[in-house]
Amino acid sequence: MTTSIVYAPTGAAPPSIRLLGAFAVRVNNRSVALPSNGQRVLGFLAVTGLEQRRDTVATHLWPAAAPERAMSNLRTALWRVRRVHPGIVRACRDSVRLDDAVEVDYDQMSTQARQLIADDVRHDVVTALEPDRLEADLLPGWDEEWLLIERERYRQLRIHALETLSALLTARGLFARAIDVACAAIRVEPLHETAHAALISAHMAEGNRTEAIRHFHTYTRQLAAETGLSPSTHLAGLIPRD
Repeated sequence: MTTSIVYAPTGAAPPSIRLLGAFAVRVNNRSVALPSNGQRVLGFLAVTGLEQRRDTVATHLWPAAAPERAMSNLRTALWRVRRVHPGIVRACRDSVRLDDAVEVDYDQMSTQARQLIADDVRHDVVTALEPDRLEADLLPGWDEEWLLIERERYRQLRIHALETLSALLTARGLFARAIDVACAAIRVEPLHETAHAALISAHMAEGNRTEAIRHFHTYTRQLAAETGLSPSTHLAGLIPRD
């Protein structure tokens, strides 16, 4: 039987979970403290975004514990979560998930990143997006085996989204923002050549050939020092030869 759901007063903001940059839970527009086991349960449910079997959650979060102990840990964690907000999770006898009303920044940014890559966003959305939101890591500092593939998947998604956003801003003549976004992509992955290409393209479109050349040579030295490789012919072709 599903647990009863108790919401905040009408008009209040729904509960929200922050996963990008740092973990946080907000209830009634206020940050709330939550023990680590409760954080881990909410983090797992928020990242996976799916209804999960209780034994699956327990096994992922407490892999070294005996099944009975892992299930006991899960029950305790869910009890602590409900004390913060009774309706933040929906739990049945065999399964558990976040309530549909809970807002998760990871979901929101993943959706925006996919829309950017598909070029399926309005002009005002492109110009309003802040690159630091896409730059933020997924649950930094969490040492969880189940999180590794999700973190890498999101890293690749946001790099490509930042590169795409930089190109869109360049095409719109918003060169300062395009350069800022390309730099954000480089901070996520310093050797990602397409991120450097986005930055060089923005400099060239703005007419700053010397900046483009300077950055190309800086990247060339960095790439050689760290990998022994040279930039691709595509990247070299962005630089004027006259």
